[in-house]
Amino acid sequence: MKSLLTNAFIILSLFLFSQCNNPIKNEDAIVYVEEGTIVNTGKDTTDNLVNEVDPIAEEVDPTLAHLIGYWVGYFKMADHEYAESINLDEGYSWNRENKINISIDKIVGDEVFGHSVVAGNDRPFKGAMVLLENNNGISYIFDVREPGDDKYDGHFTFEISNDKLSGKWKAYKKIDIQNRVYTLEKKPYQYDPNVQLVHVKDYVNWEKFTEDIEVYQVDGETEEWIYRQFSTATELMYEINASTTLLKKADVENLKKGDLTIIRNTIYARHGYSFKNRPLRVFFDAQPWYIPVHTDITTDFTDIEIKNIELLMSFEENAAEYYDSFGRG
Repeated sequence: MKSLLTNAFIILSLFLFSQCNNPIKNEDAIVYVEEGTIVNTGKDTTDNLVNEVDPIAEEVDPTLAHLIGYWVGYFKMADHEYAESINLDEGYSWNRENKINISIDKIVGDEVFGHSVVAGNDRPFKGAMVLLENNNGISYIFDVREPGDDKYDGHFTFEISNDKLSGKWKAYKKIDIQNRVYTLEKKPYQYDPNVQLVHVKDYVNWEKFTEDIEVYQVDGETEEWIYRQFSTATELMYEINASTTLLKKADVENLKKGDLTIIRNTIYARHGYSFKNRPLRVFFDAQPWYIPVHTDITTDFTDIEIKNIELLMSFEENAAEYYDSFGRG
């Protein structure tokens, strides 16, 4: 009986202590994991992945070989388009542009086959190419179309000239932004576990925030001001490489949720994963080394990465349960 009472007292004490000292609990906390990044542990993994490079057609016309590969840059709204942008008080903004990879996979005669990767979508296209010669040199004009069975499919028209690919895209269906423009550069891709984040753009998860209301008396009238605190990350996210170093509990147990999220998702970015989640996409699109190549990397991870993903997610899940007093999740 004494033992039962003692145990009950300990449990009650821990409960009261947690209520007094823990941050505010977020009942809706989840760890966001995109389907294309869920680790497939049913395969043998290796720490010596074969480097991936641009897709090369089996029999490429030597005069067209420079066209084959990944063309990468920003997919922007056309001048006459308008869609609501993300603008936060902290000076953070996003004008609805996404990094796109237009991959020209094969050219047979005047027929072109390829695919586009952008915003978590990987869509095939095919069409025609015309070669033009003028005083400024040689240009290649492309007219290619996606299948049309996806909401975001559309029609690409672009030109490759002087090592630049530039053109327009028009959606088949009525979506938020029906017309896009782009100017892209040819870039090779290979998996590099050593590549690190650089300081380009802050990570701000504008989809997760807390609100504080302050009441003021102005000229005898009551006014309310609403202040938002957004989930962010710290400088520590630049210091840990979860693709090359097997992490321990001590390495991650004191990190903020935003740090854990970015460190984990940087593994995916190194593998060329194309993010659906907007805050993550905006952050990684800004990294100069990042190229969206795949929408499914479930079998691409090394043994070190699999172990680190499991560790990071276990702590991320715990961190996601709470906000601290400043609203940082």
